[in-house]
Amino acid sequence: MSLSTSVIPLVLTVLMGTSAVAQSPTPVMRERKARQLTLRAEEPPALLPLRVAAHEVTTVTFDAPIVPESVDRSVLAPFFSRVAVHEDVLVLKASMDIPAGKEPVLTVRFAGPGAPAQVGFVLTTVAAEVDSQVEVFRQGRTAQDLGKELADLRARCAVTEAGLATLRAQCALRGLGGAVLMGDVTREGVAVDYLRDPSASMGMTAEGPHVSYRSGATRVLATTLVNSDGTHSWVPGFARVTAHAPSGPVMPAREYPLLMQETQVAPGSRATVMVEWLVPKDMPLDVRFNLELFDSKGERGIRWEQVAP
Repeated sequence: MSLSTSVIPLVLTVLMGTSAVAQSPTPVMRERKARQLTLRAEEPPALLPLRVAAHEVTTVTFDAPIVPESVDRSVLAPFFSRVAVHEDVLVLKASMDIPAGKEPVLTVRFAGPGAPAQVGFVLTTVAAEVDSQVEVFRQGRTAQDLGKELADLRARCAVTEAGLATLRAQCALRGLGGAVLMGDVTREGVAVDYLRDPSASMGMTAEGPHVSYRSGATRVLATTLVNSDGTHSWVPGFARVTAHAPSGPVMPAREYPLLMQETQVAPGSRATVMVEWLVPKDMPLDVRFNLELFDSKGERGIRWEQVAP
């Protein structure tokens, strides 16, 4: 055997090993965790770790109202594609893993009196886990507190049941006659219009006609969403309506639920999706709307821009 012939297997082995190293690494699979954190007034303030990860949604709930304006969005902007702050909920969706040594600090201030006045989080990314849901309790609850909470829940359940009875009665008023009785259809009738194709498609396709119904202050849009093959199922979430007026600033966005007969749109399938929303009476005449339809995670959907009211 010549020297060149004996060297060939060794060269092939080295090349195959080099090719394996050059392949892209397997995506990191992290376990989603649910945690509870209890704050105590008698303990010195400390930063609490909040584990986030790229493309994962982390929801933090508080048992006391918070001040949304206390969240510094500029600190979060480089790392997060979505930051939503409500009265007692904080929703974060990271656009990237947090680099080591660049962990941002997030401070959330409580709205009411009492201690502690605020809570601080240091946002990190770890290899094995990500915080999917975190519950923050401002004070440790005693048995007496739990008993009071149980009594409050029972009272709220009674009120909710009474409200459900009213809703059940309203549901009996279905169809066109029910819409008239409920004031959703006025004596001026229903105007039908058609929207052009969406301005943007975020992982979904809309198939026309895109029918817009108008009656009084009520607006309804019905369209057909198509979920392409090779994706995951699309679960209806919410519509975001943002008003713009050339003569004034951008107005606060409002969110409305999406309605479908099906529970989801499977890959390669399509379904009719509907959203009902309201136009406030004091809107300027030149106002236009951006209308966005999203899935339950707020990721995939479609968007129309400059929609007339």
